[in-house]
Amino acid sequence: MLLMVVVLCLLIGCKKQEKPKNIWEVLADEELWKNMEFVKADYQDAFSYSCDLEKKYGYNGSYAVDTLSFPCDNDTIGRFELWFPTELKTTQHQWPLVIMANGTGVLASKYQPIFRHLASWGFIVAGNEDENTWWGRSVSATLDFLLAENRRPESLFFGKVDTTSVGLAGHSQGGIATFTASTMFPNSCYYKAICAMSGNAKEAVNSIQCPLLLICGTEGLDEMWKQGQNETFDTIFTEIPVVSAYLKDTDHGKVLPRGDAYMTAWMRYWLCDDTMAAHCFVGADAEIFRNKDWQDVRRKNLP
Repeated sequence: MLLMVVVLCLLIGCKKQEKPKNIWEVLADEELWKNMEFVKADYQDAFSYSCDLEKKYGYNGSYAVDTLSFPCDNDTIGRFELWFPTELKTTQHQWPLVIMANGTGVLASKYQPIFRHLASWGFIVAGNEDENTWWGRSVSATLDFLLAENRRPESLFFGKVDTTSVGLAGHSQGGIATFTASTMFPNSCYYKAICAMSGNAKEAVNSIQCPLLLICGTEGLDEMWKQGQNETFDTIFTEIPVVSAYLKDTDHGKVLPRGDAYMTAWMRYWLCDDTMAAHCFVGADAEIFRNKDWQDVRRKNLP
């Protein structure tokens, strides 16, 4: 079972391909690694959003965005990459924080448009250059770095991180990292919202203490994740709010950019008290339930 999970994690970001005959073919397929598909600038223009709120949160918010990079002594992490509203430089406002967990080989520097998009909605967004995040260690270290900067008087981020509003998101191997990072470390208690895309770990789900959004595709490699996401949802017996949804006609590599809209709305809802974003998920007329591009949407512990 563990070997299967590792192999599935290694497949993040690849272009749609024929199903591998066996796991050894996957591990030996050099072309697969060379042809990874990363998130491009203006990625939203490739999609036709069917509903108003999905389109709203799929495109950039109102904030201008800046970015900074900080070296890290840990070679696995490489450096911490931060995106944030430009306004942060000149105000003492506290900003919610979202930590991003990388998929295999997809470093933070390789999907910058996702970070920039989230930051434009009023978040500090942090990542790193770890290629294998699923243990959660580098994710935890990234959060610790921001917490330390928030306490350091000389830092640009001094007193500007809202430590009561911290989110965590990841795709594929990064999706699994959201489970480990939010349950296995001393700083796991900081997370107030999680979005796991195309990656799950039902064994850990009942240790999660905050709202959880599960997103998966329905084509290609994500056909293998669908059962796991269903089992993860069915395993939950705690009272945390959960939404599970599947993107129609979408394979593994497209889930991150295509699912980014509702991921952003999820973070806005739980970390910013955005009542408009709430309408994506709650109520009898919640948008995601009537969005024709999504299927098999389920929820627990939400009105």
